[in-house]
Amino acid sequence: MTVIDLKTGKECSLPEGARLSCALGNFDGVHIGHRELLLEAAQKNCGANTSAVWTFRVHPSLCRRIPSVKILTSTEQKLELFTESGIEYAILEDFENVCNLSPEEFAKELLIKKLGVCHAVCGFNFSFGNKASGNAKMLKDFFRECGKSASIIPPCTLDGDTVSSSLIREKIEAGEIESAKKLLGHPFSIYLPVTEGRKLGRTIGIPTINQVFPENYAIPRFGVYACRCHVDGKTYFGIANVGVRPTITEAVKQTNCETHILDYSGYLYGKKVRVDFCKFIRAEVKFPSVDALANEIRRNIDEIRKYFGI
Repeated sequence: MTVIDLKTGKECSLPEGARLSCALGNFDGVHIGHRELLLEAAQKNCGANTSAVWTFRVHPSLCRRIPSVKILTSTEQKLELFTESGIEYAILEDFENVCNLSPEEFAKELLIKKLGVCHAVCGFNFSFGNKASGNAKMLKDFFRECGKSASIIPPCTLDGDTVSSSLIREKIEAGEIESAKKLLGHPFSIYLPVTEGRKLGRTIGIPTINQVFPENYAIPRFGVYACRCHVDGKTYFGIANVGVRPTITEAVKQTNCETHILDYSGYLYGKKVRVDFCKFIRAEVKFPSVDALANEIRRNIDEIRKYFGI
């Protein structure tokens, strides 16, 4: 198990005498429901002196190779969002290390004895222990038996819907990016390295950066999006196309995000760029020619400039 100091990004040990107020969960997406857990943990109630979050280094669905579950955020993105919520430490656990623990072992031996958790915070649907046999009420009972406390956060609702990572995935896959943003509390984004593409954009005067979606990541509906791009600490506006380039001969099989960053010039190969998806513009279609594609992109850029007011 590794403890990450969110302020420095360096591995460290918990401070001596730390009494943790600790939020527990997968936190995929770190949506507005998750934020309620994090804010509760950050309050350091019930004698706690350190705020923390306990989560997995890699989402359990990836460890178990469940292809149907598409994750919303990388660990790196999660850490940034934890920091924004006032959490001091993130404890990243490997799924294999805890999947065979009984619920009682998980609560009493790992959380209380090993980590010094004196106040645990979990969601109403939290499960833990071997075969997910433990639930939120059991966690609270185990903590009470040890003279500790636990808070169970009720469902978070928005516009009549219960906020969940699965609902957000549905919105993203349908291209309902603005609805997904409301549920997340922040834009859906990717933070991926820039790879070499076919460089077609340069030939038509619209250079793009190419980013490949990893396997098992949530992918927005194929199409064109207004976006914000974060490069070397600066923010730019852009137009992103998610899909497989159907207009180009020998369209790629991997899903790519190709983004033209407005009013930017620079070399980005190998760098990580964060792209925030802001508005769905149109579906990906196959154009009769590259010239027709270029003309449509220019029209889309004009629309995006109006959307952002630039």
